[in-house]
Amino acid sequence: MKRHRLKQSCFFFRADRPCFYHKEHGVLCENCDRYLQISKKILIIKLGALGDVLRTTALCEPLKSSYPASMLFWITDKNAIDILRGNRFVDRPINKESAFPLVSHLTFDLLINLDLDDEALILAGISKAKEKRGFWFDSNGIVRCSSPFAYEYFLMSHDDRLKKQNVKTYQAITADICGLSSYGGIIVPISNASKKNAVEFAKKYNLGEKKILGAIVGAGNRWITKKWPEKNFLELFSLLDDFDILIFGGQDEKELLEQIVARSNNRIINTGHSNSIDYFFGLLNLCDIIVCCDTFALHASIGLGKKVVALFGPTSPAEVEIYGRGEKIVSDIACACCYRRECLVRPSCMELISPQKVAKAVRRVAFEE
Repeated sequence: MKRHRLKQSCFFFRADRPCFYHKEHGVLCENCDRYLQISKKILIIKLGALGDVLRTTALCEPLKSSYPASMLFWITDKNAIDILRGNRFVDRPINKESAFPLVSHLTFDLLINLDLDDEALILAGISKAKEKRGFWFDSNGIVRCSSPFAYEYFLMSHDDRLKKQNVKTYQAITADICGLSSYGGIIVPISNASKKNAVEFAKKYNLGEKKILGAIVGAGNRWITKKWPEKNFLELFSLLDDFDILIFGGQDEKELLEQIVARSNNRIINTGHSNSIDYFFGLLNLCDIIVCCDTFALHASIGLGKKVVALFGPTSPAEVEIYGRGEKIVSDIACACCYRRECLVRPSCMELISPQKVAKAVRRVAFEE
């Protein structure tokens, strides 16, 4: 059998299997007219919380525009892989648990690390890259910053006063660190299976005649100070009885979801506490407007193009980009934006956000042209 030459510098080449065009059309590599030479290999390291990974996807399209025909690798936590797998700009999502062989062997043209935890800094430090942007450990364990923009963010991450004074969104900050002139939208992939599940859910509950309000009733156990109280949600729902109301929560909110349904006089639809990220995106996409705190769900809602009313107490409202799709309600208390995970102040910053104020914002945003 005649051997043919494989063009390994092609964007579509895979080391372990035939490429798409061979499998679908039977073309041989040496005669293929789909050859696209990789211009640069770019590695992003963003391991952090799901919300941070999701909002960092706003950098993907500008990066691909700045470096056409580049191949984008992204190292992240295992639970964030599904967020990136459906992103058309991310060519190789990589579980951090299998990242060491990659970064210790391949050479990248550009590395971008936007995390300041030890694991990410070490991965960035040992990575072989012609250029590094963001942060990495040197061999002495000193954090190196690639630019004045990166150093400014590094300082802000260690000074709550600077965090409170900041007026730039996370997207603007990270675009500056990456040397980009702009940032794009948050990218939220939804599979066909998730879309089908959402259609069936809407039929089951006869959704569609009223506007649909989605309420994220929890914030996980990591940031309990970000939660809006259950009694406030119940009062809010009583003020919005002309909406269909879907409530969302994770594993930590199973009992809370059930309690809200049991204690409310309205029809409250519990979407469940154990949906996959993909199915969660599909159900969230049914909503016309979302009420939530500063959580992963807020960034997902924004990425889906939903109208939002976002509630802020212990975290920075300035840092969250909502792309003009709603309103931010910020607690009126001097110690807001403290970034404390525990608080003894009563009433707390989140308790001080009244249901009446939120209800008025929901109506303004939901019915604006």
